[in-house]
Amino acid sequence: MMQTLKGMMQTHKGRRPARILLAALLVAVVRLPDSAHAAERFKAFKLKSADGRETKLADVLDRATVVVFFFPTCGFCKASLPSVQKLHDAYKDQGLSMVWINVVPNEDRLIADWRAKNGFSVPVLLGGRSAQNDYKLTMTPTNYLLDVNGTVVFKQTGFTDGDEKELERQIRQALALTP
Repeated sequence: MMQTLKGMMQTHKGRRPARILLAALLVAVVRLPDSAHAAERFKAFKLKSADGRETKLADVLDRATVVVFFFPTCGFCKASLPSVQKLHDAYKDQGLSMVWINVVPNEDRLIADWRAKNGFSVPVLLGGRSAQNDYKLTMTPTNYLLDVNGTVVFKQTGFTDGDEKELERQIRQALALTP
């Protein structure tokens, strides 16, 4: 039995506003910025540093923790990491912890010289290719800001001039510092 379009519209007339509202909500959720997905728990890790020491996520969590996925020869990482280092220096005494995770195993051997040349003091862990899969990385650098429980409160992918200002704003908010 075939139903006409007019008949279908009359039958489903009461459901139409609800469907429109549902569709609008779905579009709104899909378009939310990365910072709105705050309920996401950051996957725990156990990684080694260049000198062989093992570090777990629980070892680095503080009031606020920034985890940066990068690799030493990444152009955008080279542009962003000096300002991220400055944020670490500025807020480490207020409860900010930070760790950088190298995602290109062939560049592990570059870490020590790269850190010394650039004056970086943030601890670097060796994440390898598994980190790319485990954290569904699509580009570097990728910054995660975590709360004391390891919940993601902000995520930033790639780098554009000025991104460090938003990261700092989010760090200050996570540390409950006045603007």
